[in-house]
Amino acid sequence: MLPAFRLCRPRVLAEALEVISEERVPYCGGTELLLAMRAGLHRPESLVDLKGIAELAGVRVEDAAVVIGSTERHMDLAVHPIVRELLPMLAEVEGRVGNARVRAQGSIGGNLCFAEPKSDVATALVAYGADVTLAGPDGHRTMPVEEFVAGPYFADKGPAELLVDIHIPLPHNETRAVYLKYQVTERPTVGVALLHDRVGGRCRLVIGAVGEVQTLWTFGDPGEIEPEAVCAELDPTPDLTGSERYKRHVAEVFIRRAIHALGAAA
Repeated sequence: MLPAFRLCRPRVLAEALEVISEERVPYCGGTELLLAMRAGLHRPESLVDLKGIAELAGVRVEDAAVVIGSTERHMDLAVHPIVRELLPMLAEVEGRVGNARVRAQGSIGGNLCFAEPKSDVATALVAYGADVTLAGPDGHRTMPVEEFVAGPYFADKGPAELLVDIHIPLPHNETRAVYLKYQVTERPTVGVALLHDRVGGRCRLVIGAVGEVQTLWTFGDPGEIEPEAVCAELDPTPDLTGSERYKRHVAEVFIRRAIHALGAAA
């Protein structure tokens, strides 16, 4: 059973910012929050429903970036025409997040704020070089996703702040990106995102699910990647999905597969 709580439903961002606090917790899908409440791990005084705030929704192209509102659901992003056309790797990732319940209920902003170490979405967004915008009492601030997801289940967000949107730089036509993951349970053992911007001469490799946070490496070209050397730098967290040695091995295999898949997509 859920513990008793009050429910607030602000209709504009300014109203929501006046309400939220340590004990008045914002939520959209609540896929992780409600589980924590049922388990007795979290007992907020109130939940602040963000679903009715138009300023936190929508997908648009603006200032050479795809801007995604924080309350957009996974299943909607997986089929959104802008995301499918300009960010096909992200569309594929969103279509495979968790299970059908999570995709139908969970939001991209909630996923990032929960800072799940095994998040497919965070791994993909770090590869794209995405930023998040936060709103709070002191105004707005922006930071890269890899800084926002600061630790396991810890995002760099104050209790009086809201994640407003995610800005993903528009990839060049010559940019290719792939995401591969290995999983035997609902959450992956290893997730590998690889993006190659051939015009800009940059390559971003991100390993997720292995350790406490997503890990980023940058190269000029996929040919510079040495999978064995990359995996030696990992700091795996042993858990039910595998030991440190096993995770390093699987990560190396999937880095090689990602490099091959990127070449095949060229």
